[in-house]
Amino acid sequence: MCLRHLLSNITTILLLTVVFIIPAHASEQSDIRNKAIELRITIARFELDLQQSLQNALDTASGQVIACKSKPRTLRACLTGPYHTLMQPPITMIKARTQSAKTTNSPLQDLETVEERFAIYTDRVNTANDLLSRAGAPLFIPARNLTPDMDNLRKRVLGYMEDRRSRSLWREKLVVFACGIAVLCAVFGGLYFYLRRFRG
Repeated sequence: MCLRHLLSNITTILLLTVVFIIPAHASEQSDIRNKAIELRITIARFELDLQQSLQNALDTASGQVIACKSKPRTLRACLTGPYHTLMQPPITMIKARTQSAKTTNSPLQDLETVEERFAIYTDRVNTANDLLSRAGAPLFIPARNLTPDMDNLRKRVLGYMEDRRSRSLWREKLVVFACGIAVLCAVFGGLYFYLRRFRG
């Protein structure tokens, strides 16, 4: 009876875990992934705006001579020569590495991908603004700053990982407790049946 009661309690706890804890955990992971995708789309849109801003500068100040790689060049020669990558979509490395490893996405991987895109974008903006300022062209100013959104995503991912670690520890404690109760029930049940047979 003790073992049956114990198994019933464990089954109830596991069902509650599946019904309430796991869906909430998956929902938070899905929300983080959606936010990461949203930020990557925003960065991609800003990249297009940056390239348009560079093209506008070429239309108005293409012949302006500037210091480009320690050598005087026109803005057009600079953007089609040493800095030609500014006029092209950026290349990211984490996505290719993740696909080659054939691993499933996780919030940490989502964060790494967005951080890489954001770092590349920031570096490209700084380089472009430096060239535009030398040519006397308007600097590129994005519609909004992504730093608060990036900080918020980092906090959510860190919270998710900490919560997952806490849930893992909780499940381990539950298993240890259940095993201990099962052992005690088995010992006392065995003693009970042994004494009952000895007396009977």
